[in-house]
Amino acid sequence: MKTNDILSEKQKLILELLKRNNIDKLKDFINSLETPLYFLNSTNFDLLTLALSLNCTFYIIKLIYNRCNYKTLNYVVKDIYHLYDMSNHKDETIVNYQNSLEVLMDSNNNVKSPLLVSLEFSDFQSVEFLINKGADMYFKINGKYILEILREENLLTMRKLNFLLKNGFSLKKFKIERLSNFEFKYIKKCLENFVFDINFIKYLLNLYKNKAGISKRKFNHRVNNEINKIEIPMELYLKYLDRKDYKKVEYLYKYYITEKTRSFKDFIIFYLNYFDRNFNKKSFYDFFNFIINNENTFPFSKEYAINENETIIINKKLKIVELIKNNNNLKLETFLKNNNYILHCLYSSKSEILNLINEYNVSSDIVDILRKYFLI
Repeated sequence: MKTNDILSEKQKLILELLKRNNIDKLKDFINSLETPLYFLNSTNFDLLTLALSLNCTFYIIKLIYNRCNYKTLNYVVKDIYHLYDMSNHKDETIVNYQNSLEVLMDSNNNVKSPLLVSLEFSDFQSVEFLINKGADMYFKINGKYILEILREENLLTMRKLNFLLKNGFSLKKFKIERLSNFEFKYIKKCLENFVFDINFIKYLLNLYKNKAGISKRKFNHRVNNEINKIEIPMELYLKYLDRKDYKKVEYLYKYYITEKTRSFKDFIIFYLNYFDRNFNKKSFYDFFNFIINNENTFPFSKEYAINENETIIINKKLKIVELIKNNNNLKLETFLKNNNYILHCLYSSKSEILNLINEYNVSSDIVDILRKYFLI
């Protein structure tokens, strides 16, 4: 059964009027009704969501809102009631919107709210209007926040997030754990907005206005208090640590409670060991290389990182010598293959390899393996 087959005649008529985006004819139709306009709404047919979906003018949105006497804007509409054959429609803009809707309605079990639809189509004037009329930015649809649904639909943009933040969206009600699958730029923006909020900005402006002096120590104390308002979930650190995206781990570290610096060091070491899946110390080596080669705020000194990597190199060389002395060509081949990432650091010249061959009177198989990994 096609969707328009289950619509009443009056619903079909108003649907056509909304398609045409003509407010005068819409007003005439509404005035001709013998019953209130909201009688046309049902579980699967909602005029406000429909008007937003069809990109109707803001005046039509306001008209429908006012005439339908909505008691709340925090509701959902089910079914794809407005998708029907548009192949003969002359307005390409509406056809393109309709094609987009088909994709959007495939997600989240075809359930929408007015605020979600207005955000999907970047109708910021309607978004602000709906929020001012009581649309809840934290309203859940099928257990998901609107922000999460936009991300799943690949429709979240920085402009949309900034708009929501400007209108009061905050991590006070939206747990940061839910951001774990978001792009880092969105995580960063939410954190900065929550930590350095309007109260902190007012505090700075008041200092400037009154030309009040403040010591560096006191200012840093106030900043640290702001930063420590939120606790970053460990899974966020682990996500970027595992990806070797150390810049993002470092950014998150500045929100780590300063009194727990030692525990953070232990945490990093523990999980570098956990991520050492091939038992070859690559996770350690890569992390400490980052410390050595970049200015950073991690609680590890460059001297510490250099010593750790030098220890890794020494142990690798000792293991190679052991395998050569034991003439264990199979284990040697496996070891060199698993540690290929660091072989270039073990021996600075071919002559060192030749000295190893001569010193331990190795077999031809061992020579071939060493040639393969070091001399070719």
